Amino acid sequence: MMITELIDQDDFRAQLQAWGLAEAGRLTLAECGPLLAAQLAGPDGALWQERLHALLAKRELLHPEVLAQVEACLDHSVD
Repeated sequence: MMITELIDQDDFRAQLQAWGLAEAGRLTLAECGPLLAAQLAGPDGALWQERLHALLAKRELLHPEVLAQVEACLDHSVD
């Protein structure tokens, strides 16, 4: 049986940094929400939706708090 670690807050923030949001490394998970909301509302919103949906495709690997953050960001992006 293979044990896989969940994608936790640190992993999520590291992924955001890899996608170009350098400030994500200094923020808490909750503070990343407004940052992601701004990206989703910006000119690259479709790209950010695609990125977050790619994370949701791995939902079973996401820590519950990270999953909730990603879902909340995507839910608010369609308002």
